[in-house]
Order: sequence, then structure tokens, then C-alpha cells
Amino acid sequence: MRVTDRDHRPECHVIPFHRPSTPSQEVAATSIAAVIAVTILHSADESPEDRLLDILEQSGDVEVLDADEAMEELDACHLQPDWSPANDNSLMGLI
Repeated sequence: MRVTDRDHRPECHVIPFHRPSTPSQEVAATSIAAVIAVTILHSADESPEDRLLDILEQSGDVEVLDADEAMEELDACHLQPDWSPANDNSLMGLI
């Protein structure tokens, strides 16, 4: 008798992952700066940088900003800069 995969059913428990649905009011757009290393397949008459930008923008979820645009957004978010450091240890002392 030939044994197939259908005949063998080991004891297992499958827990499915369901991606939570995000209502549109909870969606956010964030500008980030990233340094990444990638390998790009491109034609000989196209620069790899242009091909990467095309791939990112074709997704519909990414808008590539130039440095000036990103700095303008940063300035708009930080109209009054907070000069106190987030890691201020001045209140720490030896016991």
C-alpha cells in the first residue's frame, strides 16, 4: 500500500493570524529618513537609483521626498523646539 501525505495527519494546532483591520481614521503618514542597502535589477540604460524610486512609488504607499521637502515638514512639526533632553540625568544621585 502506498502512503501519501494525505494519509499522514500528525497532531497539530494551527493558530491563524488575522491582520487587524485598521479604520481609516487611525492611519497615519510619517516621514522617515532611512539608510538601506539593496540589490536592484535594472536595465543597462536605467540607473539603479531611478529604478528603486520607481519601485517605491509604484507601490502607492510611498512618496519619496527630497531633502528640502523633508526639512520643510520637520520645521512645520517643530515650531517651538523643546530644548530639554529626553534623557536628563540631572535628578540622579548616588545613594
